[in-house]
Amino acid sequence: MFGSSKLALPPRGALPKTNDEDPVDYYYRPLTARMYRGRLELTADLLGPGPFEAILDVGYGSGIFIPELRRRADRVVGLEIHAEASSVEDALKRLGIDAELRSGDVLDMPFADESFDGIVCLSVLEHLTELDAALTELRRVARPGGVVVLGFPVRNFITDSFFRLAGYDPRRMHPSSHRDIFAAVEHHAALQIERRAHSPQVVPLALSGYAACRCRAA
Repeated sequence: MFGSSKLALPPRGALPKTNDEDPVDYYYRPLTARMYRGRLELTADLLGPGPFEAILDVGYGSGIFIPELRRRADRVVGLEIHAEASSVEDALKRLGIDAELRSGDVLDMPFADESFDGIVCLSVLEHLTELDAALTELRRVARPGGVVVLGFPVRNFITDSFFRLAGYDPRRMHPSSHRDIFAAVEHHAALQIERRAHSPQVVPLALSGYAACRCRAA
């Protein structure tokens, strides 16, 4: 069903492209696959093998990471603002993957307090300026001692050039930089950073493409 790599990645074309900005195709194109798969591998490493009782995937997009999360948790829940949950859910079911997909915003999530012992939030925070509010909401739905992994692109001339080539203004698209996000997490007393990482690891953070941190909910 899945590729031979250590990451449980669905076959190309198995998942829907939920909108024009959905990057699902980049995970399979020769020039971008390494970078995009690298961010999932980075996140999986920071999350750890579990097992988790319930993981929340905030900003699940096409559902690209849900098969990997399902290997680590009894229950996987996804949250997205797009209206394609049924298409993604159907595609995942064809792959034999069960997930609960919900509509909502990271600033006001439709979940009870302390619902999840694992949370991943990838490529979401850089789109926001209300970083403290988002982190507070993520902590609200995390159980005490739960793991929260946050991932976001690194802002540098390389990533700026990539986004401009793709037709986007990087500052309008990503008003918050990796430095802004790290600073917000550091000042948020209810989330304790346990580990930071970036991809590719062979270059310094400032020249890398993606950064992430593993936090513990206080």
